Amino acid sequence: MILEYLQPEPSPWDALTVVVRAGYYAATLTGAGLVLFLALMRERLSAAEHRSTLDLLRIAVIAGIALSLLALALRAVVLSTEGLPGVARWDLYPTILASRIGDAFWLRGAGLLLLLAAFARANWALPMAAIGAFMVVASYVMMGHTTLYRPRQELVALVLVHLLAVSFWAGSLLPLARIAQREDAASAASAIEAWSRVALRAVIVLAAAGLLAAWFLVGRFDLLVTSWYGWGLLAKVGVVSLMFALAVRHKASLVPAVAAGLPGSGTRLARSIRIEFVIALLVFYAAAEMVSVHPLDYGHRIPAK
Repeated sequence: MILEYLQPEPSPWDALTVVVRAGYYAATLTGAGLVLFLALMRERLSAAEHRSTLDLLRIAVIAGIALSLLALALRAVVLSTEGLPGVARWDLYPTILASRIGDAFWLRGAGLLLLLAAFARANWALPMAAIGAFMVVASYVMMGHTTLYRPRQELVALVLVHLLAVSFWAGSLLPLARIAQREDAASAASAIEAWSRVALRAVIVLAAAGLLAAWFLVGRFDLLVTSWYGWGLLAKVGVVSLMFALAVRHKASLVPAVAAGLPGSGTRLARSIRIEFVIALLVFYAAAEMVSVHPLDYGHRIPAK
């Protein structure tokens, strides 16, 4: 939205599309991450914590489907050039659904439905939901920059790994905030520390894959400050750095305080984790802004067929 209004002839519909895109990024990737969190932590969750995590998953799936449908409608509005009446241009939808946007929509929708397998009480439930999580993440490499720039295979692999790590991190935050407020402080600290050991590796992978993908796309340091994409990337890195800083604070002081049973420490940790989740929403918004513009082409764009 911000970058759209910095263009010579901004479109309010394209600007709204960025906001909706940020919304379905947040909903779908958080939903995928909730499943990954359950796969890792289910043995450490109480019955109430497990139910609340599933409640969050239900909300994420519903929001993800609704916002994905809204994004399709906005695409029709933009293509029709007729404004809001373009929503009813039913002749445009087959073309949209046959495009890369449609491919991603179908894969994402199928993945979101598979996430609901986590509600089943069977041995196959979480593995099936985990497949859905991968499908949701994979839908994002079926459109956008990974389809336009070389080296495509490397970009696809890096973005997949990056988004899987992002999903796990973002999807874990709200369930962790609930765990932090357990009456048994020692078990809360133990569970969060167990999650942190995996999360540390995920964060390293997230940062490395993200930086490599950004280098493949941007290619030169000067483009970081001379292109809209570069400014969006710098904003995203800045916001992610805030999340890193909070995560370090949690590990260094707040989790040890919970383990020591200090009064109010669980509440302080839960509040800080929720703040981290709000910052994660800003990361999704920054990513949506970046997708709305392209890095300057320095010879690696895939030729149109």
